[in-house]
Amino acid sequence: MFNKIILKNFKSNLHNYILFFISNIVAVAEMIAFWGMNDIVTKAITDKVTAAALKMDFKIAAGLITVITVLLMVFSMKHYIQLRMKDYSTFIILGMRKRTSYLMMLTEYVAGCVLSLILGILLGIGLLYGIQYWIRGIYPEFIKITAFDWKILRNACGLSIGIMALVFVALITWMDGKDMSAFMSSAEQNEKRPVSGRWLLLVVLGIVLLVIGEDMYQGSDSMYLTSHAVFPAGMVLIVVFGLAWVLERFRKRKKSYLRHIFQLNQLYSKFQNNLMILILLLVIHFFALTYLTVEISSLLPLDRYRENYPYDSVWIAREEDKEYAKELAEKYDGTVTEFPMLRVTTAYTAQQIGVSASTYQKLTGKDCDLEGREIWFGMEDAEFRKEKDITNWDSHDLYEDVFVGNYDPEFNMVMLKNTEEGKPYHYELTKAFTQSLIGQYSLDQYHENMVIFSDEFFEERWQEVRRDKTEASELYLFTFPARERADAYTELTAYNDANGIKNKNEVMMENSLYNTDEFLKGQRMRAVFSLSSKLFLMATLLLSGFFVVALKNLSEMTSFKRRYEFLNYMGMKEKEQRKNIRFETKILTMISAGAAFVMGVLYVCSYLYQQNTGGGDGVGTEFWKYWAAIMIAYLVVVYLIQQLFGWYVIRRLKRERRKQG
Repeated sequence: MFNKIILKNFKSNLHNYILFFISNIVAVAEMIAFWGMNDIVTKAITDKVTAAALKMDFKIAAGLITVITVLLMVFSMKHYIQLRMKDYSTFIILGMRKRTSYLMMLTEYVAGCVLSLILGILLGIGLLYGIQYWIRGIYPEFIKITAFDWKILRNACGLSIGIMALVFVALITWMDGKDMSAFMSSAEQNEKRPVSGRWLLLVVLGIVLLVIGEDMYQGSDSMYLTSHAVFPAGMVLIVVFGLAWVLERFRKRKKSYLRHIFQLNQLYSKFQNNLMILILLLVIHFFALTYLTVEISSLLPLDRYRENYPYDSVWIAREEDKEYAKELAEKYDGTVTEFPMLRVTTAYTAQQIGVSASTYQKLTGKDCDLEGREIWFGMEDAEFRKEKDITNWDSHDLYEDVFVGNYDPEFNMVMLKNTEEGKPYHYELTKAFTQSLIGQYSLDQYHENMVIFSDEFFEERWQEVRRDKTEASELYLFTFPARERADAYTELTAYNDANGIKNKNEVMMENSLYNTDEFLKGQRMRAVFSLSSKLFLMATLLLSGFFVVALKNLSEMTSFKRRYEFLNYMGMKEKEQRKNIRFETKILTMISAGAAFVMGVLYVCSYLYQQNTGGGDGVGTEFWKYWAAIMIAYLVVVYLIQQLFGWYVIRRLKRERRKQG
């Protein structure tokens, strides 16, 4: 008889258990998929420039997904065990020994965890390879199927098992020695929340973190990455402790408080229980409405830029290639412009094109009065509209140290900065600005820009370089009629492959030949791939948010049922009940999405400042259209999901009432 009771209890709650473990499966799968993509992106993507840019995306994505999946697993396991604690407390009251109940709970928990871990691993590996095959089906030349490091699997399993064990031990330890009636009535127990005004100091700390995050956002790549951890930390402190303060102030306004007591009940009575849910939703909506929205908007539209590429081919070669260049231009009815150049490298092994002041003056008509070790820096900009000074001094710092010649990867110029040994490579940067002289043949604008030297310094170094057959000493700029372009590209590419300048290190991103149409086709492929990866991450965040809200509502279904059954007996109209239920099911999402929206506005302002000071032309009207459309679309989807859950809870409660007659 007792076994039948246990089995019936398990069957009646089966849908709750399935959802809890599906959340675990999804969390493990997301972790493996994104850790795996972060591991393989530089090996799987054949285009080195795209691989380097996407590495930054997946580094942020992997960190984000790790935080979300850990919180999701803790949340789902915690609620699962608490739900089963209530059931096993009933069994103990009916006569089961406590030790037996613990053993049964552990067996059930371990079996569920192991099964969800195995299914999560299979789903994660399937996602990782499925995405690679899908991309290869669209752009076969763009990706090669790459196996991930099995340490990823080991780390994911270790983290998952660790979380599952810690949650179980922590809750069992907390449960031990407590009266069984405490678990039976835990849904009705009020939880403490911060009420003292001293907690506002943490709100101030949150504001300080936002200011620090903004400063880091405008800094180097590593600081930019770190800012995406500092921003949400500051937002969480402001929202959590600011909300607690607002609730306490609102409680003192008796009339308003009593009028909204049923709608706000969960915030007052279950503040701690809702805290993890709120933090999870804040993190999810923050990244969706800040980083992802801005990045997606900046990629659209996919087809653009051709007007800022005045040449059909840009060839970095030797002085002795001049005759071949002229013959090629004549053969295909084209033109060629050539001038002396130096291959120069700035910080982080970014190779640039060095020219003399007089050459630059001929090309642009600009007065270029440079002396000694003074230099100018012209950053090529695909969205160029007018010349703009680069006022971001972090960028200036990157371009003041210059290595002349084909860069030796064993020579670490960054380490030599501000040292006696590094003085020969330090120059006086007097001006940095945007331009569109040859075209932006770099995805991140760090490479293939123009460094302008004084005539005397350039001539001295050029005379040394021109005698070295491994060094570039001449820049050739070709234009061809559209009908001849493809054949000219083919011939020039073949010649360059056989005789062209080679990098000393294969991992360096720059080439010695850029064919504009091919480069722009590659740019479009890079944009499509980058856009797809960001849309996939946004969909993953929405899915994670869906499971968080689903777990919350299902875990509180008994509490909903008991509370609204009481309110129904007390005479509350059905219309008012539906209104309250809808509000209760969406209040945490409203708070988190609202806070993330405000952060989204602040974030796009930071991005705009970065574009204005870092050498870009700011953003155009198209960016704002896409940004507004994505923000609205995301918030609408979140709203519809919340409406769906409100409708589900209402339908479920109606069905329960009909069963009771």
